[in-house]
Amino acid sequence: MAENNIVDIKRLETLLSFDVMDTLPESVYDDITALAASICNTPTSLISLVDDERQFFKSHHGLDVKQTPLEVSFCKHVIIDNEDLLIVENTHEDERFANNLLVTEYPNIGFYAGASLTTTQGHRLGTLCVIDYEAKKLSPQQIASLKTLANQVVQLLELRRSKKIEEGQRRDLVRKGKLLDNIVKATGIGIWERNLKEDAIVFSSNALELLGISHTKEILIKIRKWLTYVHPDDLIKVKERYSNCFKIKSQVCELQYRMKHTDGHYIWVNEYGKVLTWNNENEPLLMYGTIQDITEKVNHREELERLKNNQEAMINSTKDLMWSIDLDFKLITANSSFHKLIKRNLGFSYKEGDYTFTETYDAETNNKWKAYFNRALKGETFSIKHKFEDPIKHWITYGLTSFNPLLDSKGKQIGITCFSKDITSEVLSQQVLLSAKEEMDKIMEASLDIICTMDEEGYFLSINKACKKIWGYEPKELIGTQYIDLVFEEDQNATQDSAYSLLAGEKETNFENRYVHKNGTLVPMLWSSNWDEKDCVYYCIARDNTEKKKAELQLENSERRFKTLVQEGTELIAIFDQEAKFIYVSPTSKNTIKMSPEELLGTIAFDHIHLDDHQEVYTQFLEVANKKQVYFKPFRFKNGEGKWRWLETIATNQIDEPSINGIVVNTRDVTEKKKAEELLENSERRFKTLVQEGSDIIGIINKHEIFSYVSPTSIKTLQISPEEFIGTNVFDYVHPDDYERIHCQFIKIFEIPQVTIGPFRFKHGNGSWIWMETIVTNKLDEPTINGIVVNSKDVTTRVRHINAIKLQNARLKEIAWTQSHIVRAPVARLMGLINLIKNENEGLHSNEKEEVLNFIFTSANEIDTVIRETVEKTASAIDIEEFQ
Repeated sequence: MAENNIVDIKRLETLLSFDVMDTLPESVYDDITALAASICNTPTSLISLVDDERQFFKSHHGLDVKQTPLEVSFCKHVIIDNEDLLIVENTHEDERFANNLLVTEYPNIGFYAGASLTTTQGHRLGTLCVIDYEAKKLSPQQIASLKTLANQVVQLLELRRSKKIEEGQRRDLVRKGKLLDNIVKATGIGIWERNLKEDAIVFSSNALELLGISHTKEILIKIRKWLTYVHPDDLIKVKERYSNCFKIKSQVCELQYRMKHTDGHYIWVNEYGKVLTWNNENEPLLMYGTIQDITEKVNHREELERLKNNQEAMINSTKDLMWSIDLDFKLITANSSFHKLIKRNLGFSYKEGDYTFTETYDAETNNKWKAYFNRALKGETFSIKHKFEDPIKHWITYGLTSFNPLLDSKGKQIGITCFSKDITSEVLSQQVLLSAKEEMDKIMEASLDIICTMDEEGYFLSINKACKKIWGYEPKELIGTQYIDLVFEEDQNATQDSAYSLLAGEKETNFENRYVHKNGTLVPMLWSSNWDEKDCVYYCIARDNTEKKKAELQLENSERRFKTLVQEGTELIAIFDQEAKFIYVSPTSKNTIKMSPEELLGTIAFDHIHLDDHQEVYTQFLEVANKKQVYFKPFRFKNGEGKWRWLETIATNQIDEPSINGIVVNTRDVTEKKKAEELLENSERRFKTLVQEGSDIIGIINKHEIFSYVSPTSIKTLQISPEEFIGTNVFDYVHPDDYERIHCQFIKIFEIPQVTIGPFRFKHGNGSWIWMETIVTNKLDEPTINGIVVNSKDVTTRVRHINAIKLQNARLKEIAWTQSHIVRAPVARLMGLINLIKNENEGLHSNEKEEVLNFIFTSANEIDTVIRETVEKTASAIDIEEFQ
């Protein structure tokens, strides 16, 4: 039982909290052991800390050992026996230690005295001990001093831990401060401080950016100046709200209003503030607050309202259930059939904005519906079959519920739409069919649908001849095989889930999957199945769903056309005749172009278009006669206020559609988008000039040498697109003969920040090798890059020039060596003739002199010829194009 003190969790946790194990020696602890050894007149003194495996010596005076195993520890007995002091005056006579290796072998301990290092919470960490190699006794004063020094060690350890905790808290505070700054910047929330005495307000850079004011530091603005940004219709409300805040100390000022952006448009802001400093006369002095752009949220709310109004007329005209919820599972709208069913089943009605999950339903039901909604929130469109029980009349009905993402006009998901159809009659029909087992044989033979039975493991027990027409297999080919072998691979998991549901007692109707025909084609199937618990048999009817799928596709196309005309039009929907005259205009024209439909009807569209854009728009309009749909690039249109706005239009030729008989145009105001595109275009042009259109290839690779980014210049230089590089290893493109040399240079980047790698061969997109030169920079610790940046350029021409020069030098050297031998003969002959004339001038006859002179001229001509041939050979040896 006492042994457990060593491995006591709280004791070990306390020891670890001091973070002192395996630390380096410290003079303050060495001073204590030296003092203890001096007081007790022993050669050795130790500060021993004991964990569950060993004893570590924080200080070891007189003994050059840092730790020993727990098995030979003296100090552990202080912890095991829960003693404040352990004294062994003669270790050879103490049966606990007589055979201890530290006694029988080095360092041959003969005496031991240890005082417990006990924390204020009572946890024993180890001892301050003194050791001698001969038996001895301590005086009471020496023992008291040893205990006092032990307490001093504990206090030092406590102080050491406190300092570490304080330092950690300080670092954590700094980190949290930086984190708070980053959070504020990331959320786009601005901060302000209002000095009521000076009637001025200081805004952070985030706050100024909301209005398009670019500033890197806080700036002070007078209140009267700031109020000029407030929308005139909101100005009185803003002033009154702040006036109330100045009267009551606890009053919090929160309001939403419009402010003018520097580019002229208004944004919605949410402002939150409170007076925190008052003078002795209860007059407000300083107020602090935040400001946030909520334009998107306001527009989102308005979009929901518009969608709700458009849907109400349609959804209340059907007995099927229709409802929609927002991203927080709150009801947006629902038709009357939905409200009647909820009222009948739950006894109360949902209101718009109510949370759709209620404690009236059990947890399993709520979790199941949450799972459905979450699937739709991820963009999935699907249908689920359900069984509903009427608690009053005890009726059971079956429904098919479809879930679809709800999108706004910009394609952004804002909720979920649900449609539930009563399929009770279909389910009951199948149940009646399955109950008529005695007619099964006749039905199976006559049915055009597949009728079959399967055992619990999915093996066909029986199947009618319709399988030959639908799947291409004879019944005898399928009996004894598993149905799952015929199911298309992508549908197998859903099919097996359906089978498990049947085993659990659920009915399955209108289950859709695809089977693989004997010829390899896919056949859409529609299944109704039932599990007979008594017979342990699946009863199934399967219909070739090909025609239904075609019909659904046609219906989908029809609904898409409707959606294009009405629900998903940009901002303005209009119909032109072939002369571009307005014959229909949607009411949204008032918001889009500040003109009512009545003002536009009968007018020609081109009368409102800017003259500079007139010809281009007219040319595009003529294309509508030959094309089903034409997109009109943004053009300027004068709105009802006399302002030119940029519009974007899609024209669809519906002249042959009797219900329309005209050209449908979907138009939206893209003025702000146009401005943003111009700014983006300028920014991209600068980026393209700096990076994309440069001559160098810029890439980023991770520490495993894998490409994560490559600039588009790779196409121009290597005929390899950035997408082809991503995910590949950079050294897969290096010539095998250069690999070892280049890789050795590359790995230096993990030791120094930048490495220049000399020319090496790199594989071109056409399969050839080009010469590259690279500068590698280590940016692994840079959060925005988190990789190694490589700047590479094609130096093939330079390398070829250098190689060509080397080659030409070799050629020239060869020519010079060859020609020097040719030149030596005539030169030697010439020199000999000259010496002959010089030495024997007096003895030569005139005819001999003439003959010698002729030899001299002949040798000179021969030298001249050799020189000309040398020049010609040198010129022909140098390939000029190699230096181009």
